[in-house]
Amino acid sequence: MAKCIQCGAELPDYYTSCPNCGGQVSQAAPAMSAPAQSMGGYIPMSQQRVITSPIGWLGWSLLCGFLPIIGAIIMLNATKDPTAKNYAKLMLILQCIGIVLCILLAVILVPAFMGYIEKSSSHASYYFSAVQSFLR
Repeated sequence: MAKCIQCGAELPDYYTSCPNCGGQVSQAAPAMSAPAQSMGGYIPMSQQRVITSPIGWLGWSLLCGFLPIIGAIIMLNATKDPTAKNYAKLMLILQCIGIVLCILLAVILVPAFMGYIEKSSSHASYYFSAVQSFLR
């Protein structure tokens, strides 16, 4: 285990800088950990930091939201069984209701949440300036 030069925190071998203070490690850390080198350069998912972008979240949401609708439409058109057709109609109706409710909640909750963020940030800046003036 390597140690940080500035704060002395113990770091795993594959760290090149300290996550606490940003300082360099005391030992020359290898580019990859020993298990990663033995696996031919493969880095396990637990050591990878993958962040999904908002566009990615939107894409996954649309994919997961519209695939059942497409399946219900295919089932409605492809089957001759009346109970399966009724099931497909029910699924389409329930999915449309769910989409409308999600849109309504998004229209209501997103502006409310944005207002909360602005309100909390203005309070935070007020308290921060009060603390700074108190410390002077």
